[in-house]
Formats: sequence, structure tokens, C-alpha cells
Amino acid sequence: MMGWEKKKRYLKHSLAIAIVVSILSIFLIFELTSTKETIEAITQISPCYFLLAVCFHLLGWIVWGTRIRVLSGTISGLLTLRDAIKIVVASLFTAAITPSHAGGEPVRVYLIAKEGGVSFGDASAIILLERMLDLIFIILITPLAVFLLKDVVFQSGEEIRFLLGTSILILILAIIIIVQILYRPEWIKNRLPVIAKISRFFIGSTRSKRLIDELSVEMDAFIRSLRSFIQIATGRVFVAWVLTIIYWLLEFMIPPLILMGLGHEPEILKAFASQIVLMVLVLVPITPGSSGVAELGFTTIFAVFVEASLLAILVFAWRFITYYLNIIVGGLLSIDIMRG
Repeated sequence: MMGWEKKKRYLKHSLAIAIVVSILSIFLIFELTSTKETIEAITQISPCYFLLAVCFHLLGWIVWGTRIRVLSGTISGLLTLRDAIKIVVASLFTAAITPSHAGGEPVRVYLIAKEGGVSFGDASAIILLERMLDLIFIILITPLAVFLLKDVVFQSGEEIRFLLGTSILILILAIIIIVQILYRPEWIKNRLPVIAKISRFFIGSTRSKRLIDELSVEMDAFIRSLRSFIQIATGRVFVAWVLTIIYWLLEFMIPPLILMGLGHEPEILKAFASQIVLMVLVLVPITPGSSGVAELGFTTIFAVFVEASLLAILVFAWRFITYYLNIIVGGLLSIDIMRG
């Protein structure tokens, strides 16, 4: 019971920190960039484009859920598309209040195992593969993004360059670990003796043995599922890859749509490239949900090709759609799942 109470307090504190830092960052951006034109732009904004941007984000949830449904079909046919979408949205809440959005993956693993009737090892294999597809997408397009924004990247302040460099190192490390797991799944199971020694120190020999036995079973399932994806389900992996591209294109279109609603002709390629660089920046685990880093990083990068008077409105609208909406809908859905 105390453990659950501690978790609830942690979630509440993380949520409060994330929202406060985000709001303060947006307020600071308004203070630094607002002009008379900003007020005029607010009164003249077209709600149709804003609603279209919201629809793109909601459609992104469906595409992401479809990707999970496609990948889970290799292991079990029990997970429905409706359940997969619910899993995605619920996981977005915890992702929004944890550094580097890292809290989303454990929630998806748990819910896929629960709703799909598979083991945690199988569910972990699904999540690992979908993260790998995202990483491949980022790796392929980051060089182009940096080239398009070379003036911003190389002439920015030391803080931005430090964050970008740190993020790239984290990205490279994550790629090395995932590739190692994909090609040699047994590698992770060979780490069990180390885990056993550490766990014995904290929880005793009996509980440690039980934990290691359970982990061994789940890792066997994990390895078996990975081999199924790599050797058998290449067609499903290809479909999941196409869905990955569609998902990110939908998300990247949100700022251009907001700019259209503000009467500004967006530079779509630069807008896409800016968000790719931003994705790399927010990998650094500084604040819950990357609050502050996301807003200030977005402003710094978009300031190159967007009028200063529109920046604060753009940041607020973008953050509302891609962040606050995740917290609101994901939080409500998480409560419903816990009650169920």
C-alpha cells in the first residue's frame, strides 16, 4: 500500500513540476517575443487550421496504435486495434511526466501483456522493436536536418550545442545496446548473474532466486519473440516501418498547420528539420516531459525562419496539442484503466 502511495506522490510531483516548468517557459517566451503584432495575430488566428493540427495529432495516436497491433499480431491475435490505441494514449501520460519520456515504455509493456494475453518478455520485444524503428527513422533524417539548419546548430549558444552533443551520444549508446540485443538476444540474458548478485544484497537469497527465475522465463520469451520478428515476420516489420514514417510526418505537420492558421506561409522542410533536431535535444533527461527544454529549444530553432511576434503563439499551440493534450486524455484514460 505504501509503495502505491509513494508512486502516486511521485506522479503528482512529476506532473506538477512538468506543468509549472512548461508554463513558466511559455510565459518567458511571451515576455521576450510579444509585440503588438502578437495580439493582432491572436485575434485573427484561424481555428480551422488549429483543429486540423489537433486531428493530425489524434490520427497519429491511431497510426501508432495500428503499429503496435501489427507487431503484436506476430505473437498473439488477442490485442485489438481499440486496445492498442488505448495503450498508446495511456502511456503518453507517464511519458509526459518522466525525463526523456522514458515512462511510456514500461506502461506499454505492462498493458500489452495484460490486454494481449502475452508474457512481459513478448511485450518487451514488441516495444523494443517499435523503439528501434523510431531510432532508425531519427538516424536516417538527422544528418539532413542538421544540414538544413547548420546555421542554427553551429552558431547557437554553448548550452544548445552541449545538449545536442549529449543527446547524440545518448542516441548512439541506445542504438549500440538495441542492435546488440537484436543480433545477440542472449547477451541480455547473460547479464542475469550480475543482476542476481546485486539483488541478493538488497532482497536476500530466497527472493533473489525467485526473481531471477521469473526474469529467466521472461527473457526466454523475449528472445523467442525477437527471433520471430527478425526471421519470420519481416512483412509485419515492413508495415510497421511504413506506419512509423506516417506517424512522424503527421506529428511534424502540426507546427506548419499552426503557422498557416496564423497567416504565415510555413517553410515545411525547415519546420520538419527543426523538429528532428528538437527530438534529439530532448533526449537529455533534465526535466519531466522535457518541460522547458522543449519550449526553449523549439523557440531557438524556429526563430530563424518565423517572425518573432508569432513565436510565443506557435510554441503555446504546439505544446498544447502535442503535450497538454497527451496529459489530459492520457491521464483520464489511465484513471479509467486503473479503475477497470
